[in-house]
Amino acid sequence: MKIMPGFKNKKDMITISILIFVVILLFQFVYLPKYREVKKLEAQFKDVAGEINDLYSFIGGRKDLKENIIRIRKELALFEDAFPPEKEVSNIIKQLNKEAQRFKIDVVLVKPKDIFTYKDLQGKEVKVFEGFCKCMPLVLNVEARYQAMGEFLLSLELNRNPMVTIEKVDIKKDTGIAPMVKAEIDLNAFMLGK
Repeated sequence: MKIMPGFKNKKDMITISILIFVVILLFQFVYLPKYREVKKLEAQFKDVAGEINDLYSFIGGRKDLKENIIRIRKELALFEDAFPPEKEVSNIIKQLNKEAQRFKIDVVLVKPKDIFTYKDLQGKEVKVFEGFCKCMPLVLNVEARYQAMGEFLLSLELNRNPMVTIEKVDIKKDTGIAPMVKAEIDLNAFMLGK
């Protein structure tokens, strides 16, 4: 009596059973894990592709990529010059002195005041990238020719290296140092800090 039609003997039946068992094991322990891994990699690929597209959008597209990166690096360098780190406060004072010397202005006295975190109109601290915008009020007492004083003040307003705002200028004519004038300049110098 034959148990399964088409099989000539028990040997064929055992061989086919073993083959089916091996195929099931391969499917369970090789194919399914690899299939899950491929699905996981596809999801990661979609995430990375989305991030790359976002980056291209930020940079300005795929076309002219090199020029756009160079432009962004230049803008970042300008930003870092305008807003130096808080630990470089002394460099801000040195830069102001250097700029004054360029216009032949004698800086008699520099009075820095306490640094504070700058706040917007709603009273919230202004955050730029990973740091807070800090402000250091300064008072410069200077002596210079009137025209040089104007050129110096204009340079401070336009240069933005570092970012400085002129809050008040009090110019007095002193007959003892004619044709020079004395001035007290209230400035705010900006920087980034924690």
